[in-house]
Formats: sequence, structure tokens, C-alpha cells
Amino acid sequence: MDYDAAVSMHRVRPLVKAEHRLERLASPTPDDNRISFGCINLPPSFYEQVLRPTVQAGKTVIYVLPETRPLQAVFASYRDPIMDVAAK
Repeated sequence: MDYDAAVSMHRVRPLVKAEHRLERLASPTPDDNRISFGCINLPPSFYEQVLRPTVQAGKTVIYVLPETRPLQAVFASYRDPIMDVAAK
């Protein structure tokens, strides 16, 4: 988790039935999969069988690919540290 950027991965929490989160994650296209406000929602079985054991095993780096939009387009508060250094 990156608490400073307010990004985390967790199992999907289908608390609001009208959001259809589980169904949207299971859809055949990515068009309706962006369903959170910054967190990465994972199907419960993937979380329990893959992510959780991997993270519990020790220090972990996880890459989420592919993303076709710049981070600033998805997370308005994101500041690119490389661009910050280049601007100085």
C-alpha cells in the first residue's frame, strides 16, 4: 500500500448493491472496471489466493499493468517526483 498516495489493493467490498462491483470486475471488457476512488479492488479469490500470501511472505513490490492513462488523469493529487526534480 502507498498510504501517501492513498492507493491500496484490497478485496472488493460489494457494500452498495447498486454499484454491481463483483459483476463489473467479472465483465469481459475493462470499460466498466474502474469502480473505486483510488483503491484497486480485487476479486476475493484472487486476493486470498495470490495477493495476501505474497504480501505476507515479506517485502513485496507489485506492478499493475497495463494502464493507458497518466496517473495525473486518474489521481488528480498525484505528483511525479521525477518531474518535480526536473522542474528545479
